[in-house]
Amino acid sequence: MLLSGVRRRSWLVAAAVLGLVGSLLAVGVVAPPAGGAAGEADNEAQFSACVGPALESQGLLDVVGSFAEDAVNCLVHYKVTTGRTEDTYDPGAPVTRWQMALFLSRAAVPAGVPLAAEPTVEITDLESAPELSREAIRQMAQLEIMPPYQGGVFIPGRDVSRADMAFMLDAFLANARLGTGAFGGDVTEYPDDVTPDDEVFGDIGQVTRTQYSAIRRMFEAGVARGTSDEAFSPGGLVTRAQMAVFITRMLAHTAARPEGITLQLSETAVTTGESVDLAVSVRGTDLMALTDKRVDIFSATEPDDAFGEDGRCAVDAVEAVIAGMKCEIDFNDESTDDSGDYSTSWTPGADSLTVWAWSGEVGDRFDSDDVTAPSVAVTVTKPGVKLKVTDDMPANATAAKFGASVVFTVQVVDADGEAVALKDVAFSAQVSETVDSGAEGVAPVATSYGRSYKTDDDGKVEFTFRQNDPRSGERGDKAWLDLDIFAGKLDDDTFEVDDKTTLEMAGVSAEDASEAVAAVVWLDTVSEPSVLKLSQAVEYHEASDTGASNTVTAVLTDQYGDPVPRRVVEFASDDAEG
Repeated sequence: MLLSGVRRRSWLVAAAVLGLVGSLLAVGVVAPPAGGAAGEADNEAQFSACVGPALESQGLLDVVGSFAEDAVNCLVHYKVTTGRTEDTYDPGAPVTRWQMALFLSRAAVPAGVPLAAEPTVEITDLESAPELSREAIRQMAQLEIMPPYQGGVFIPGRDVSRADMAFMLDAFLANARLGTGAFGGDVTEYPDDVTPDDEVFGDIGQVTRTQYSAIRRMFEAGVARGTSDEAFSPGGLVTRAQMAVFITRMLAHTAARPEGITLQLSETAVTTGESVDLAVSVRGTDLMALTDKRVDIFSATEPDDAFGEDGRCAVDAVEAVIAGMKCEIDFNDESTDDSGDYSTSWTPGADSLTVWAWSGEVGDRFDSDDVTAPSVAVTVTKPGVKLKVTDDMPANATAAKFGASVVFTVQVVDADGEAVALKDVAFSAQVSETVDSGAEGVAPVATSYGRSYKTDDDGKVEFTFRQNDPRSGERGDKAWLDLDIFAGKLDDDTFEVDDKTTLEMAGVSAEDASEAVAAVVWLDTVSEPSVLKLSQAVEYHEASDTGASNTVTAVLTDQYGDPVPRRVVEFASDDAEG
């Protein structure tokens, strides 16, 4: 089976047929284009607005540990929202239209949305809104982010629905300054002419055309997710907690970044030779972009050795990520652009490392005691090349007891046998199970089946098998399992199978225990000494005049891998001095 790998995707224009029936949409299924993945958000922001100081706790106790904790802290940092009291946020309360206008007008500042000083839009029921929200309502209406209803009414007290929220955030992004990595990267203008590449939600056919398009675009952008895999619940009301999550995901596509300097990487776990996108943002105290600020970036494989006691770089222990002198601002260093950002593609070395970024004037030298320098740890692993198959049986076991479960793990590993977290490697497994009750005249019962699997986020799949004794209290029953794993594939890479199961490693032939080739044999036989394993404390000695001493340990186990006590073990040596 051949699978498509995960790659950066750009917004693609796809034709879709939307037939209008009155004010409703008749929805057809749209196949995803090349590069898109059905049912996935293909154009999420590469980086986040909620980074560094924007994630610091704001002391709101009723969101601690919740799904919205980071989002709420982030919006409070950006002064988009505040708590209901000094230490509570009221996350479950609904959001009204006047509140939403206030939130979005505040978010407009870091997101680079131009707000009209004197909006001219006509709203007939503005007096029903709190005075602090009236200018925000006019500004949002002027930009058509929250346009008035027919007759110029805004209905400030109406609760915001999930469909409304998607429309507002879609319109907000159309007016915002896009940030580095927006919509998956290399996008400078809002892609409002793009039709999303697939259908996800089955319950949005009754919304307006504009809401329908906005929901689908916001899903592709990773801003709006469903209440389930197939439902968006467009009529559901938005709570303050949900509002915070929606807005922070939306802000990730904009130029909003915290005060000071921030460093982000598109990936923090890569394989050798894989490139990542790196972004540095520099903002002033007003969160405005600081342009033409020179940026120096360096890395070290041993972070503890990167700096001396005086806080200066240990130049021999660090490497420059971009051209220029290590840990010094010079004319070869790159500068932030009009958005206050600098970004580049970077390929880490063969070892895991930490990367730092800082900014200053030409001639400045890095000193950790005086300079703010955010850092990001990057894990670098060798590429996966094999599917390693292991089980959790004791090391010396030749069989399992009836009633015992045996877990097999198929793990992607590198050339050194180390685990690699590689998702979606496809492979097939063939399972054959046979149970022999041992009863006279009763034939063994055999079953077999085959299935296809994909590795999870950790690059593995686990199988659990168990056999119960078919004749409890009777001896001579047995069961055996044959588990065959066949080579996996990802893109054009083939992963051979490396069998490291207990019987294979112990060199025990399954035929010795059953009539079929087996990965596990279950027995009800009485415990008997089976394997005597010798180990020594020191594997190699350096020759010396005084000789050398060592300790040898013998461990006796039964067929199930359990220790066998109170047995005599005799040690002998052919060394005349021993």
